[in-house]
Amino acid sequence: MMPMVIEANVIAGHVVDWVMAKVGRSGPLPPADNGRGEIHRLVTGKLGDHPALLDAEDEAGGGTVSELTRQQIELAITAAARKDDAFAAAVTAALAQRRATGDGVRVFTGDAHADAQSSGIAIGQVGGDVHLSPADPPQPGRSLP
Repeated sequence: MMPMVIEANVIAGHVVDWVMAKVGRSGPLPPADNGRGEIHRLVTGKLGDHPALLDAEDEAGGGTVSELTRQQIELAITAAARKDDAFAAAVTAALAQRRATGDGVRVFTGDAHADAQSSGIAIGQVGGDVHLSPADPPQPGRSLP
């Protein structure tokens, strides 16, 4: 049987997001955070005291979690899901539930484009390597291809 494909990069992002939100609060997280909390509960239940999870908690106290730590969490989730179909199914279902809440959180993987029009503002956050093309900015007056 072929293992279930999960979006480990997205799940790892939600785990890091939950850790950052939890560190920034003194009380319980509001209901809007329950989706992240469920994903976090499933991941920590499976990975236990994995060094990457412990690193995320330590780093979050300083205000940010490094990209390296996020990648290590992603790899640990991928490895766990390959070995445990029940975990893969549960965390995939939790991610689907989080998306179904319509809380305004959007995660894009792969190519993405943000375009502001009519005095709008386009904002994005990028994790990992970024490659822009063309490498040099266009000259004034020259149209882009």
